Amino acid sequence: MPDGEPTLDVNLGREISLLKHVGIPIAVITNASLLWREEVKEDLLVADFVSLKIDAVSIDLWRRINRPHKDLKLDTILDGVKQFAKSFEGILVSETMLIDSVNYEDELERIANFLEGLVKLDKAYIAIPTRPPAEMWGKTS
Repeated sequence: MPDGEPTLDVNLGREISLLKHVGIPIAVITNASLLWREEVKEDLLVADFVSLKIDAVSIDLWRRINRPHKDLKLDTILDGVKQFAKSFEGILVSETMLIDSVNYEDELERIANFLEGLVKLDKAYIAIPTRPPAEMWGKTS
């Protein structure tokens, strides 16, 4: 099982195409941060199953939990997710990681509202950390 963000692979579309050509179903698990890029969207549109990570929809909490690259913009990412969901014809799921030491206030309702607004979402998964976190405040329980 590979580690890392698959949409960073410049050959992702070619790899998906080659595997589909031999009849292998394709599942892509992504943090969704690059779905706004047209080439990434096109690569994933031919997958059979895509899982999108949506841990937050407010900027402060998103920065705290996901520690994104400084050039990434949450509104652009969320718009990319919406646009992808409109076009994708395979199975689409989301995953939201809940961290014990984070005060979510009304963020969970905001996430639910965002997910409800997606054109097609087959399932929404809630997860908890099972591996040691990168930050001590994100302890597993």
